[in-house]
Amino acid sequence: MKYSKAEDRVEVAMPKHIPLHLDALTGVWLNTNRASRGITKVVITLQGHKLFVRVFGTDDSASYDWGETEAEHIYANSISSRAAAGFSARYHFEHSEIHLQANWNQGLLVLASFTSFKDGGDRSNYFSREFFHR
Repeated sequence: MKYSKAEDRVEVAMPKHIPLHLDALTGVWLNTNRASRGITKVVITLQGHKLFVRVFGTDDSASYDWGETEAEHIYANSISSRAAAGFSARYHFEHSEIHLQANWNQGLLVLASFTSFKDGGDRSNYFSREFFHR
């Protein structure tokens, strides 16, 4: 097997079954922009070795609790690290699907959301990136 990157050749001494340390990601995260018309709060909890995400959003007319979803993937910041630095998760709604990608950086949670509409309307799919603090 050929490797294209140096980090692909690194032999990690820790077995893969050892879970990542999730401390940096868990907690209640509030949007740094109090006037946001998108995601206002993210609650990240740990259940066993699984990470769960609960999103709260707002628009011009109401506030919404999106409910809880399990993170699909949890990422470390390097191939040999055991500290979690990011995750991805999805929300499936009747008229849209939202893919979240988050990373923890210098005490902030940076959350990118990719919204795709599936109801055939004339709205554009869109991307948003917001910053959250504890």
